[in-house]
Amino acid sequence: MKKGFLLFAMLMAIIHLAYSQQRQVTGTVKGNDGNPVPFATIQVKGTTAGTTANDNGVFNLSVPGASTVLVIRSVGYKAQEITVGESSNLQVTLVADNKNLQEVVVTGLGLVREKKTVGYATSNFATEQINRVAPVSMMDGLSGKIAGAEISTTSGAPGASNKVILRGYSSLQGNNQPLYVVDGVPLNNDRPGSTVDGKGVNNGGYDFGNNANDINPNDIEAISILKGAAATAIYGSRAASGVVLITTKKGKSGGLKVDVASAATFSRVGMLPTMQEEFGQGWGGTFILSENGSWGPRLTGENREWGAPVDGVSLTKPFSFVKDNVRNYFTTGKELNNTIAVSGGNETSTFFLSYGNVYSDGILPTDADSYKRNTFSARASTKYGRFSASASFNYVNKNAKAVSTRSEAGLGSSLFEDIIQIPVDINISQFKDYKNKYYNVDNYFTPYAENPYYSLYENGNNLKSNRIFGNIDLKYGITDWLNVQWRLGADVTNAQSKTYKAKNRPSLDSWNDGNNVEGAQRQEDVGYVRENSDYRGEFNSDLLLTANKKLSSDFTIDGLIGFNVNQREGKIFSSAVKGLAIPGFYVISNSPNSPVSQTQEFRRRIYGLYGQATLGFREYLFLTVNARNDWSSTLPEKNNSYFYPAVNAAFILSEALKLDDRGVSFAKLRASWGKTGNDAGPYLTKTTLSTGQIIDLPFGTLDFPFNGIPGYTVGDNIGNPELAPELSNEYELGAEVKFLRNRLGFDIAYYNKLTKGQILAVPTTPSSGYASITQNFGKVRNKGIELSVNIIPVETKDFTWTMNYTYARNRNTVEELPAGLNQVVLNFAYDAKFVARKGDPLGVFYAPVPATTPDGKIIVDATGLPKAAETDGYYGTSQRDFTMGLVNTLRYKDLTLGFSFDWRKGGVFYSGTADLTYFVGNALLSTYNDRRAFVVPNSVMQIGTDAQAKPIYGENTIPLTDYNYDAYWYHTTNKGGAYSQRIIDKTYLKLRDITLSYSLPSSAARKIAASNLMLTVFARNMFVWTPEGNTFIDPEVSNYGNDLNSEFGEFRSMPTTKSYGVSLKVSF
Repeated sequence: MKKGFLLFAMLMAIIHLAYSQQRQVTGTVKGNDGNPVPFATIQVKGTTAGTTANDNGVFNLSVPGASTVLVIRSVGYKAQEITVGESSNLQVTLVADNKNLQEVVVTGLGLVREKKTVGYATSNFATEQINRVAPVSMMDGLSGKIAGAEISTTSGAPGASNKVILRGYSSLQGNNQPLYVVDGVPLNNDRPGSTVDGKGVNNGGYDFGNNANDINPNDIEAISILKGAAATAIYGSRAASGVVLITTKKGKSGGLKVDVASAATFSRVGMLPTMQEEFGQGWGGTFILSENGSWGPRLTGENREWGAPVDGVSLTKPFSFVKDNVRNYFTTGKELNNTIAVSGGNETSTFFLSYGNVYSDGILPTDADSYKRNTFSARASTKYGRFSASASFNYVNKNAKAVSTRSEAGLGSSLFEDIIQIPVDINISQFKDYKNKYYNVDNYFTPYAENPYYSLYENGNNLKSNRIFGNIDLKYGITDWLNVQWRLGADVTNAQSKTYKAKNRPSLDSWNDGNNVEGAQRQEDVGYVRENSDYRGEFNSDLLLTANKKLSSDFTIDGLIGFNVNQREGKIFSSAVKGLAIPGFYVISNSPNSPVSQTQEFRRRIYGLYGQATLGFREYLFLTVNARNDWSSTLPEKNNSYFYPAVNAAFILSEALKLDDRGVSFAKLRASWGKTGNDAGPYLTKTTLSTGQIIDLPFGTLDFPFNGIPGYTVGDNIGNPELAPELSNEYELGAEVKFLRNRLGFDIAYYNKLTKGQILAVPTTPSSGYASITQNFGKVRNKGIELSVNIIPVETKDFTWTMNYTYARNRNTVEELPAGLNQVVLNFAYDAKFVARKGDPLGVFYAPVPATTPDGKIIVDATGLPKAAETDGYYGTSQRDFTMGLVNTLRYKDLTLGFSFDWRKGGVFYSGTADLTYFVGNALLSTYNDRRAFVVPNSVMQIGTDAQAKPIYGENTIPLTDYNYDAYWYHTTNKGGAYSQRIIDKTYLKLRDITLSYSLPSSAARKIAASNLMLTVFARNMFVWTPEGNTFIDPEVSNYGNDLNSEFGEFRSMPTTKSYGVSLKVSF
C-alpha cells in the first residue's frame, strides 16, 4: 500500500500545470439540420488535448494560439477540421454521415472497441442524464432503462442496498449479483455490517447499503452493462451473473477546469397500507383497552376511555377513525449532495481531483435513518515516449444509521410492525412524548407492542466505515502494435457497527389492574449491546500483452493474453452482551454477564490465465474468440481448475450490401456462445469447528472459553472434498437495425442459458449428526428476449423529441434436482414456503390451501373455518411476465424535459405487512360483509359417513360471527384460507423520474465566467400503481437482502419514498 501511495505521489508531482500562452475559446456544435450535436468530441489536432461538448453541443477549450486546428467528431457525422483564428466563439456545423457509425463501447477488462465489432448485446450509458436526478447511488437512475436488467432499491431508507439482476436468477444459493468493475479493476460489493440476508420471520435485520453505493455518481463518466456469457467469460468465475463496467472521469488536456454539482432533495413516505375506517380498538367485536387490533365495535365518534389508567385516571378521546394516521408518523426527509471537481492537463499529463459530500436524513422523526458520506477521488496520468502510467485513489468515509425490521417479536424489534398494528382510532403522533406517564414503558396502551417513538429515540443500529480503493496502471508500447500492461488494484474496507436496545423495567403487575386482560402482561427488557468489526479486502493484479495490427487491406486483428491474481479476505469480530447495568450506557462492559464473542475469518484466491483475439474482414465481418482458465482455492485440488471459452461474431449487413442510408441506415446481425464458471464459498470442502456453547443450564448459558479452557463444536455442514465448480453455457442471437437516417432503430436479442452443478447445501439424515452437506446438483435454465427501440418522432431546428423503449421477458426453470429431493426451501414465513422444485420456475410459492371436495367446494370444520388440505398448494412464481421501460426526452432550445416509466408485470410475493394488518383488523378487506356473520362462500360441512366410512358433505350452515370472524383472516387459525391474502401480485407501474432542465446559453454563461450552467428540477417515484389485491406496500421493497432470498417478498419492511428536488451544475 505504501508503494502505491509513493507511485501516486510521483505521478501527481510530474503533472504539468503550466500552459504556455493559452487562451479560452467557446463554441457550439450543430448538425447540418440546425440541431445541437450533444457530447461531440473536440480535439487539438496532433495532440491529445481536447474536451467534450455538453448535451446542448456547447464546449469550452484552452488553445495555444490562432493557428490551432481543431478536429470535431461525433457518432453519425463526418469529422471536420477548423482553424481557431482570432474568434473566441466558434460555430461548428457537422454534416451527417450515416455510414460512419463508429460508436464505441467498453468491453471486458475495460477495453474500448467499436460497437459494430461486438457480437453480443451491450447497454451503455453516459451518466450526464442519470445525474440530473442527483442519485446517491449510481444504479438508482438506471431502473427501468435497461432491457434484461431488474434494478431495485430494497427500501426507502437513505443509502439502502441496490439489487441488480441481469437476465434472471441462475444460482440457487450462489451470488446472482453482477461483478462491478471500476476502470478495469474488480470492486468489492459486499454489505459490511448489514444483517438482512437471513430467512424466516425472526432474524431481524438492518441494511447499511452495499459497497457499490460508495462511488460518487458525479465521478462517473459512463456505465456499461455486460449480460451474456460471451461478454463476461474473460472476467472469470466472479462474472457468472454479468458485469457492470464503470468508467470514471479523468483529466483532459486543454487547461484547468472546475466542475461544481449541487443538489437538494426532499422525500416523503411513499406507498402505505390502506386501512379500514369502520371499526376500532378491540377484539371479537368487543372494545378492549389493551388490544393492539381493530376488531372492536363500529366507530361511533363518541368519547371513550382508552389506554392504561394512571393513578386511577384514564384518558378519553373520540372513538373515530384517524385520517393519515400512519403517514403522519413520518416527516419530510432532507438530502444535500455536493461535489466539486478540478481537472486539467496538457499533451503528456492529466489530473482529476474531486470531493463529494452527501448528507441525508430520512423520513423518520429522528436521525435513526440517516446517511453521511464523504468521498475523495484523485486520478492522474502521464506518458513519456512509449511509456504511460496512471493511478487512481479513492477514499470513502461513511456513517449510517438504520432501523430494525423483519421480526415478529415486536417491542422495538421491528419499527414498522409497531406502527401498523396500532388501532385505526388511536392517534400515533401523540406518542411522541414517550416519557409522558400515559405513553411510557409502564403505561403504553398495549403490552403487545412498543411505543414507536421510544424505539427511535432509545434503540439504535449504527455503522462507521472507512474505505480505500484504487489502482495503478503501467503500460509500455513495445512496437506500434504491441503493448505490455500491468494493472494493480486494491479495495479495503474497515467498518464498525453497534446495535443496542434500551433497558427498561416496567411495573409488570400494575398495567393489568382494572383492565381484565387475560395473558396481557408487559415483559421486562434487560437491554443489550452488540459491537461488530468488519474488515474486507480485495487485491487484484492483471498482466496483459495486447496487440492491434492491420494485416492487409482486408484483414485486421487485435488480441490479448493475460494473467490474473485475485485475492479476497475478511475478518469479522462480534461481541454481544445482554442485561445492561446502567440504562443508556451502551458498551460491552456495562453488564455483569459475560459477553458472547465470535470471530469469522476467510481468505480465498483465484489465479486466472486468459486470452482473446478478434479478426476483422473488410470492416463488416468480425469474429472474436476468448478463453479463460481459473484455479480456485475454495475447491478441492482435483477440481479447482476449470476452463471456459467463448466466441462471438458480428456481421455488418448494411456495410456488406452497401444499403441506402435513406432506408436502412445500419444493420448488424450477431451471434455468440460462452461458458462461465462459479466457484464455491470458502471452507466448504472440510468440516469446520466453531466456538462451543452449552445452553439451557440451570444457571443459564455456558460459553467457551470458560476459565481459560477452550471448547469447540463441530459445524452443522459436512465438508465435501468432491465439490466442483458451478458451470453455465449460454448462447445468444441478436440484431441491431437503424432506419431513416437513425430516426428509428431497434436492438433485439434472444438468449438461452443452462447452469448446472449448482452448489447447494442439501439436508442430511439426522442420524449423520449433521444438518447438511454442500453438493453439486441440479440444473437451472434461463431463456428470454430483450428489445430496445429508439425513436425520434419529431426533429426540427429548435425542437427534438426522442423515445427509448425497452422490453424483456425471462423464463427460468429448474430442470433437475438430486434424486430423492423434492424441493429446496429458499425462504419461508410461517407455513408459506418459497422453493425450487423440478419443472417449476426458480422461486415458487407453496402454502396451505383449503381442503375441497372433488367438485371444488371448500370443506369447513366445526367452527365454520376452512380446513387445510393435506398437501400444500401452488400460489405462483416470483418470476415476472415481463418488464417494460419508456424514456421520453423533449428538448426545445435550451429547455429539456425528460420522464420515464417502469412497468414490471406479474409474479407474486409474500407480504408480512399484509399478514399483520389482516391479523389486527386494520386491512381494508377485513371489513368483508360489513363484519356481519357470514358463511364461507361455496363451502360444505361433513354431515356423516357412508358405508365405506367416507365423509358425506352437505351445505355449510355454520356462520362466522364476532367470536371467530377475525380468525378467518389469520394464518394460524385459518391455515386453509389465509395465505391467498398474503401471497399477492407484485405488479407495479412507476413514474420513475421526471426532470426539467435549463441550460444557460454560452453567451450568458461567459458573463459569470462559466463555460456551462444547468439548472434542473426533478422528481423520483412520485407515482406508483399496484393491482387491486395489493393495498399494502410497494412490491419493490424487501428486507431479505439483495439476492434470490429477496424474491420471497417482505416482512413488515420500511416503506419506499417519493422525492423531489433541484440541482445546479456549473463548469468554469
